Amino acid sequence: MLRRVTCAMGLAVCGYLLYLTEYVGICLGHCNPLNYSLGLAWFLSGLILRGRILKIWALAGILGIVYFVMRELFEGFCLYCTLIHIIALTSIIGSKRDWK
Repeated sequence: MLRRVTCAMGLAVCGYLLYLTEYVGICLGHCNPLNYSLGLAWFLSGLILRGRILKIWALAGILGIVYFVMRELFEGFCLYCTLIHIIALTSIIGSKRDWK
């Protein structure tokens, strides 16, 4: 249940940031719409997937978070990206019960 709620929150935040950068033209953080699109795909798949495939989903999420945090260390921090990373970690922790 926690995974689904946090994935829905992640979808909302990533969708909002994608809207701001693509259609409104406001630059937030790293200003790469592809990052937000990848986030949307990851959170959407987190809502759909079940069973053992969740372990691969969680591993992909952890690797993605590590990559983007390392990138933020060199390019500067983005509050919205940090919020998305926290939501993703919460989703991964919440999915641990579904790994049966």
